[in-house]
Amino acid sequence: MDVSEAIRSRRAIRKYKPDPVPDELLREILTEARWAPSATNTQCTNVYVLAGEPFAKFKAELRAYAESEVAPNPDFPPAVELPPALKARQERLFQTRMAFVAAEEAKLGLQPPEPPVNPAVAMADIFGAPVALVLTFDERVSPGYGCFDAGLFAMALCLAAQARGLGTCITGSNVRYPDLLRKILPGTEHQKIVALIALGYPDYEAPVNRFPRERIPVEEFVTFVR
Repeated sequence: MDVSEAIRSRRAIRKYKPDPVPDELLREILTEARWAPSATNTQCTNVYVLAGEPFAKFKAELRAYAESEVAPNPDFPPAVELPPALKARQERLFQTRMAFVAAEEAKLGLQPPEPPVNPAVAMADIFGAPVALVLTFDERVSPGYGCFDAGLFAMALCLAAQARGLGTCITGSNVRYPDLLRKILPGTEHQKIVALIALGYPDYEAPVNRFPRERIPVEEFVTFVR
C-alpha cells in the first residue's frame, strides 16, 4: 500500500475484532512512526502501549466515571464553541453516521437499546480495541509544540498501521480524566496527556465502520497567494 492509498483509505475505526495485535507488529509500527517530523528534532512525544489487565482496569474505571457523570478535567480542554462552519461539518458527520448505522442495523433486524446508552458510557469500552496507545509529552514542553509533534506522530503511526491492515481511532474524549491514566502509566506525574489511539484489526462488517465520509473541496480551505 503506497502512502496515497493509505491516506485515502484510512478512517476512524469504531469497532474492532478481538484478535490480539502481536508485540512484534506494534514495535514495527512504532519504529516506522518515529520518523514523523518533530520540531527541532526534540522528538518529545512519549507513547504508552496499554493492553491486557491494565487496559481492562482503565476501561472499567473510565466507565464508572462516565456512569457517575464525573466532570471531565482534561489536560487540554476543548474549545468552548466551534465557529459556525466547523460546527455544521461536525453535525453533518454525526447525522450521517447515526442515520447510516440505524438503517444498516434495521436491515439486520437489530433494534436500538431502550433507553439509549449514554455515549460516554459506550465509549468507555474503547470500541473493543485490544490495544490503546496513549500519547504524552513533558509538561515543560510548550503546549503548542508538544501537541503539534504528537499530532504528527499520531498521523505517521495511523498510516503505518493502515499499511499493515490494522485500524486506528484517535480520541481526545478517552483522556478526559487524565488522572485515571496517571494511576496506571508509570512516570506520567509530570506528563501532559494528549490523546489515546485505539488500535486493532477492524471489523468491517460493523456499520459504524462503513458509513459514507466526505471532505470539503480544496477551494474551501486553501488560499493561493502569488
